[in-house]
Amino acid sequence: MSGVLGGLFLSAAAPLHAQVANGIAAIVNDSVIPFSEVQKQVEDTERSLRDTYDGPVLVEKIKEARLNTLRALIERELIIQDAKTQGLFIPDSYIEARLKSMIQNQYEGDRTAFIRTIQSNGMSLSEVKKGFRDNAAIGYMRRHNIPDNIVVSPYRVEQYYQDNISQFTEEDQAKVGIIFLRRAQDPTHDAQVQKMAEEILFKLDSGSDFAEIARSYSEGPRRADGGDLGWVKRGDLRAELAKVAFSLQPGQMSRIVPSDDGFYIVRVDDTKRARVSSMGEVRAAIERTLLQEERQRLQQKWIDGLRAKAFIKTNF
Repeated sequence: MSGVLGGLFLSAAAPLHAQVANGIAAIVNDSVIPFSEVQKQVEDTERSLRDTYDGPVLVEKIKEARLNTLRALIERELIIQDAKTQGLFIPDSYIEARLKSMIQNQYEGDRTAFIRTIQSNGMSLSEVKKGFRDNAAIGYMRRHNIPDNIVVSPYRVEQYYQDNISQFTEEDQAKVGIIFLRRAQDPTHDAQVQKMAEEILFKLDSGSDFAEIARSYSEGPRRADGGDLGWVKRGDLRAELAKVAFSLQPGQMSRIVPSDDGFYIVRVDDTKRARVSSMGEVRAAIERTLLQEERQRLQQKWIDGLRAKAFIKTNF
């Protein structure tokens, strides 16, 4: 990777404005993609990444984001150039209509406010119109090269279903409520906590309302909701609680369940046993997935063809 571009892509912790604004990120045939365009496109993503990561991970994440942005800009330029080669004509009347619609919808018809806004963002009216024209050309070329009438065969749907059966398998679930008493910091007081748990269990066995007792005594999650955890899967609960919860029938309540952090009482209000969705239930979703995959495959094949015929030079 060359020095200047290496600075852009590797010194990810540096502010974007500190990079060389007039450098060249890539050459696509007779067009140039400047560093400034990569910077502008990736700025929001970088801001989000900086809020989430730091250190070496941040550097790698930002590097990846910049590289992905550059690839997307190269593909965009290839499509625009192909549209010109094919003689695609976008009439001025279409551009003016798009511009008028945007001003009406986003600026309440105030053209002066629109002009003031784009100028404050460092853009000119001609650049906005060029963006409309380029986007229209890209949309047309995508529709022209990626047909809408793609057909997914029943065999492919069936094969996808068989190969990905785990996606369509619903695990055991239980509608669970818990009451939790935390162990005392002083182990010698644990007996008192356990005694309290036993008194609570006696009240429940005597007919007291589980939710009311949870709201009064529980120190666990969802106390305000009467200890109701809602529908949970085995993996949602710690092992000792899952073992108990999924052994109970609807309406049953456990005895005291000791754990490292305290004492639990578990109630199961309802259960859903594991089942596999039928082909009929998921066919439409599978067809949508396969159609999307096929469109992506055709698009990649088209873009690869454009790349193969183009001169592309990146500075890394």
